[in-house]
Amino acid sequence: MHRLSKKRQETRDMRHETAKSQPLESRVLSLVSRVSCLLPPARRRQPGFSTLHRMRRILVTGAATRTGGRIIQHLERSPDTEVFAVDDLDPVERFASHFERLDIDHLSFARYLLDLKPHTVVHLQTVDRSSLHGATRAHEETTVGAQALFGAIGRCTTVRHVVVKSDGAVYGASPRSPSVVTVNSKLESTGGRYQRDLEQMELFVRSTAERHDHVDYTILRLAPIFGPSIGNPISTYLTLPGVPTLLGFDPRLQLISEGDALRVFLHAIDHPAPGTFNIAGPGQLYLSRILRLGRRIPQALPKRAFHAALRGLARSGIALPKHTIALLKHGRVMDTAGMGSTLGFVPKLTCRQTTMVGYGRVPAEVRQ
Repeated sequence: MHRLSKKRQETRDMRHETAKSQPLESRVLSLVSRVSCLLPPARRRQPGFSTLHRMRRILVTGAATRTGGRIIQHLERSPDTEVFAVDDLDPVERFASHFERLDIDHLSFARYLLDLKPHTVVHLQTVDRSSLHGATRAHEETTVGAQALFGAIGRCTTVRHVVVKSDGAVYGASPRSPSVVTVNSKLESTGGRYQRDLEQMELFVRSTAERHDHVDYTILRLAPIFGPSIGNPISTYLTLPGVPTLLGFDPRLQLISEGDALRVFLHAIDHPAPGTFNIAGPGQLYLSRILRLGRRIPQALPKRAFHAALRGLARSGIALPKHTIALLKHGRVMDTAGMGSTLGFVPKLTCRQTTMVGYGRVPAEVRQ
């Protein structure tokens, strides 16, 4: 027994002398190797695996809108993307991502964004909700909410790209409007509150971009979305059996399909391009031509009777916002050159095809 103990002592002394003679780097690697062998198999680092790999985190405001819900559904299909949804209404589309019911003009939303640390923000909560919330509350949501959102983005160090949904209504519509408006056209105030709110919101975007140049901002000014399931005021108006129109007026309109509206946001998220872009399907149509394509009966009315008919529609639950009424009087055509040349997006459907899809007059495969 004594000889065995003595032999073990000699072996330990020999190992100690050998370890002392090894370089420090070799001794450290040897220790790391011995410790890693003691870890459970799932804890060992696999070859080629980087602990720095992170999921892309995307925050979507306005998730209760139909377009917002569909964007979230498509983003969820990406395995390296986490989506977080926010709105002050319950979503109309079902999705699996985490949803928070928050008012974006409250401090709690700013805290939520700073805690979340998203990489991309998609701001869709710019739709006109005056028929739901009232004019004052809708104004606060669009302007005060935007101020709170972009203020929080400016303090969040992880955000690199912001996609903002604006609207062609920001240009207004009046007899003095240019025949074709560009992103550099002067914004005319036609008295509509929603137009002023959009203009103020875009001003917040530009001022934030000037102060925080680490974030790219993409503003999309969309033409009216027309489709069979969107349920917005202009789609409801155009699909009436008898459509009241203003006698002596036949405005030129641009439209964009539901599918292209979805695709342009997904494209902007995956292909960041800072700037402001007009978004519409190729071509333009007169209102009378749109109604003929849809086999609708136009009811041309004098001004007083036209507004009386609109008030009657409002009482029946079909309220047209002021900016939409101005559009149906004077029309609007936007220059979309930057949409293809800079943003790199080309709509699948022309304005005429969008009209046919909206009225359900095309085969199902054409609608995709």
